[in-house]
Amino acid sequence: MEGIYNINNKVAKIAKEHEIIIKYVVEFNKKLKARDKEFFKGIVSFFDFLEKDLLSHFRFEEVVIFPASLIGESKYGNVLMVMSLQKEHGTIENQLQVLISEIKGLKDSHEKLSNELINKIKDFFELLKTHAKREMTDLFPMVDANAKSKALLEIYIKEMDNA
Repeated sequence: MEGIYNINNKVAKIAKEHEIIIKYVVEFNKKLKARDKEFFKGIVSFFDFLEKDLLSHFRFEEVVIFPASLIGESKYGNVLMVMSLQKEHGTIENQLQVLISEIKGLKDSHEKLSNELINKIKDFFELLKTHAKREMTDLFPMVDANAKSKALLEIYIKEMDNA
């Protein structure tokens, strides 16, 4: 996915929140590679912060970017893409809840993080990265190329800030 994060369009700048995803993926992989026992002892907190940030990020997209995209460009392909991305949000949220539940269960039972659970976490982050890549390479440039969508972004952001 190299180069994906260098997309230089207005929508990507507005949605800098994708840096959240990068931050969590990089942090987890770095700690896994280093076999950082302290990090894994506190992994519940890591996932609590991830959940908060990710749900906020999804809300921003669903309240601002997706509507601006659909209203600005209501072609069939765009509608299908936005619907697919929104469905992925639900899938990612569900998988996150399952992971959090399993991780908290380990903490309560004082068991160690298994390789199976580590692989589930890795799979989750792969899904998240793939989703973010689709938004950044397919959706955001489409929105950025549409003057009506960009104007709506500004309006929706102001409305969201005032709410």
